[in-house]
Amino acid sequence: MKIIKVLGFAITVVLIMFCISGLDYVLSDDTNSYFRIGLHELYEQEHIESIFLGASHVYSGIDPAITDEAWGENTFNCSTASQRINTSYTLLKEADKIGGISTCYLELTLKGISKEIGSGQTPEVYNVSDYMKLSWNKISYLLRAVQPQDYVHAFCRARRNWKSIYSIDTMKETISKKAQDSYKNYAPLTKSTSRYGGKGFIYSTGEFRNVASSARKSFDGSVPEDFKYYFKKIVQYCQKHDITLICFSLPVTEFTMEAVGNYDAYYQKVQELCEEFGISYYDFNLANPSILKMEDNDFRDANHLNGTGAEKVTRVFADFFAGKIEKEELFYDSYAEKKEHLPKRFIGVILKRSKDKKICSITPLATKQDDYEYEVYVQADNGDFTLLQEKSPNCKIVMPSASKVKLKIRVYDSKGKKAAGFNKSV
Repeated sequence: MKIIKVLGFAITVVLIMFCISGLDYVLSDDTNSYFRIGLHELYEQEHIESIFLGASHVYSGIDPAITDEAWGENTFNCSTASQRINTSYTLLKEADKIGGISTCYLELTLKGISKEIGSGQTPEVYNVSDYMKLSWNKISYLLRAVQPQDYVHAFCRARRNWKSIYSIDTMKETISKKAQDSYKNYAPLTKSTSRYGGKGFIYSTGEFRNVASSARKSFDGSVPEDFKYYFKKIVQYCQKHDITLICFSLPVTEFTMEAVGNYDAYYQKVQELCEEFGISYYDFNLANPSILKMEDNDFRDANHLNGTGAEKVTRVFADFFAGKIEKEELFYDSYAEKKEHLPKRFIGVILKRSKDKKICSITPLATKQDDYEYEVYVQADNGDFTLLQEKSPNCKIVMPSASKVKLKIRVYDSKGKKAAGFNKSV
């Protein structure tokens, strides 16, 4: 009787898992996921000597094909969208199951070390957990990364896509996509502005052209305790398993560097954090332009490299860590020092409206300070632009209304030469 009960329980569990798997197949459309392909390719590796961990900066910035060739070893890009340090820790342990890891390269960013991990990171967590093999590493990751009320969604992806069950056409379309050989064989994806480049790398197209933003992220000098907790976990794991841990930051645009306003405060804080644990840190934003000269057209947006930029950066990255370039030759000691050697260049502006919406402040960004003047137009309801301010050094623009409007701004330097022109809704 006892055997029959155990057998019955086992059969019930199998049937439930079969039903969940079936529902997931017809309800969850992941045919456009790069991370599904990347995790599958990770599990196919027989050994990995070096891995790269981080968020979208890394998956669009480090090409393992180049590091493989330069270092004569198997490297893998384990970065994922919005990857936080607890996810980096989880993927480090997951990749290490394959065996052979001798070096872990972990990217640290201002956003990454400034934001509390907390819980409820559902989108970025599911990008990883949905494609991890079932193990205690996966289970413990989900239990800590999502809130208890989301556990059903975390462990049963079909529940997240439950609304699709009411649409026969949607389910048919999903089944049709998954029936394709390209899906079954994990063929590399190609999208309108990007494509899967292999071993976790995503090649991006497009060029950064925007010179106006309403966002400005300065470093407040603090590092959340949960970040420190998982950073220490990574350090301890690497020490225990004889893995060399190296921290780095990939280049962002000069626009982003200037928009931060106090980048050296962030750099100094990361240096202190890494030194506390005896970890080396290298910031490629401080690279000497004579060796690594970055242009706006090397980026797809203000913060991410495109494919051309990734090739340029990865080659220098590979040469540096192969010992072909000396640290003193490649890096300045601070962003302030680097700026002293940069040519004068207008970069862009930060636009910010006052709390009462009556004033829009213009903050110029440049490698060298200058006396700029601004000619401002506002778009009318019929789409035409009318003059709001004649060319003037005034950077506090009185707005015509409290509602959102589109401005056309022309910027002139101290010699009267037009430095930039752009449209921006504020």
